[in-house]
Amino acid sequence: MNNKKIYITVIAILLLIIAFFAYNQFFKKNLPNTNYGDVGKVFKGDLIVGNDKAPVTIIEYYSYLCEYCKTFEDQTMSKLTEQYIVTGKAKLIFRPFPPYELSQAVLCANDQEKFLEYHNYLFANNDKINSAETLKIFAQNIGINSDQFNQCLDSEKYKSRAEELYNQGNSDFRKANIPADKQGTPTFFINGEAIIGAVPYADFVKVIESKLNN
Repeated sequence: MNNKKIYITVIAILLLIIAFFAYNQFFKKNLPNTNYGDVGKVFKGDLIVGNDKAPVTIIEYYSYLCEYCKTFEDQTMSKLTEQYIVTGKAKLIFRPFPPYELSQAVLCANDQEKFLEYHNYLFANNDKINSAETLKIFAQNIGINSDQFNQCLDSEKYKSRAEELYNQGNSDFRKANIPADKQGTPTFFINGEAIIGAVPYADFVKVIESKLNN
């Protein structure tokens, strides 16, 4: 299956999610802090897809310019969504890494409740990302209010938040004793247990099922 067909499948699954759940089940801005050991904390303001009461929390540190992150998005994301997110067994928290302009852009899109649409569009067109102006054009292409988005991005409203996400990721890597040469994106924490890289879907299933059975 080529990337275009995979992308269409992912979009279909995400639209199915939205049809099954109300928006406020997906983007919780006032989540209670959850701590799975020393890593994997859930913070207020996190970008989250899924039921906040789901027993399994998947945190993804990723970059829109990361080849392996796109591999996960194209090959695994839709399966996890269908099997665990839609069913309420797990929730997924997105924590974008630099470039900071991209992290800020998705947070600006989230202000207009367009995070998922913008997130998907960025990955589908990540080979075309070359400037802040491109990010603004992308936002316009998916129906985001241009004036609001551009003002948000130009003002660097979320610069400090983007830096916090990066620092939190590096902190989690260290606490999880991930070797320096393996610290990067994508990295996942499933109820605190680390998965490094775009591993096969079966590896995610093994860890998620072990958490569900605990």
